[in-house]
Amino acid sequence: MSDEPSRLFCRVNPSLGKNPSLGPIPANLLAPSGAILVGFYILIEVLLSLGFVLFLLLSLWGVSTWWVVVGEKTWRFTHKFIRVPQWKRGHVSYQRHQLKRHE
Repeated sequence: MSDEPSRLFCRVNPSLGKNPSLGPIPANLLAPSGAILVGFYILIEVLLSLGFVLFLLLSLWGVSTWWVVVGEKTWRFTHKFIRVPQWKRGHVSYQRHQLKRHE
């Protein structure tokens, strides 16, 4: 038996077990960050015309606040806003049906 290093160790993908990201931004925060940016752009630039610098400052504040509140496990925060189904009771009176024979 030879003790070659290639036989002792199996190569493993180094990205296994890591969360997907786009640079420093985790992938699960891309959609909420984009929604915050678009929302602030529409509010500040289009509707109020307050300037691009104010848009940058407020969008940076909004995105950083979302990241601090939610963190990397977004489901812990966002799953609380799922609507609960509304169950309703009903009453139907029994009606006996006559079965017709096909002859």
